[in-house]
Amino acid sequence: MTTPLNLVFRCLCSISEVHIAHGLESACYSSDEGASLETMLYRYKHAQHLFLGAFNGQTLVGYIMATQASGPLVTHKSMSTHDPLGTTVCIHSVCVSPQWQRQGVASMLLKKYTEMMQDRKGIRRLAMLSRMDLVPLYQRNGYKCLGPSNVTHGK
Repeated sequence: MTTPLNLVFRCLCSISEVHIAHGLESACYSSDEGASLETMLYRYKHAQHLFLGAFNGQTLVGYIMATQASGPLVTHKSMSTHDPLGTTVCIHSVCVSPQWQRQGVASMLLKKYTEMMQDRKGIRRLAMLSRMDLVPLYQRNGYKCLGPSNVTHGK
């Protein structure tokens, strides 16, 4: 899929792309919020099909990273495991390179990701944790805020 910004959306297809994604993760999230490289590599190894990247040419400018879980919400357990039979896709990161932010990349990623997941057999819902300041972004893209989470992540 190519967009007006000349972005192409595709799954990440190598460990080196996960390393690049981790660089974006570090640029977008504080150290207590962002996933470690080890965590990202685990998620990639077990749920590669749940990593979607936005590319400008060969450059990764944003991505979504997720795993699957059996329960309906993101939990502490779902942040560190992957249940291939789970019916909930737990989105752990929606990350856009700082120089590409506020250009609609996150919205395009979310829309493409939602479309991809609608086509996947057995997936019933998408769930995520969000900072309050980002809730309007997710709501504009069809997500519903269910209120405060029992999971505390970051400060």
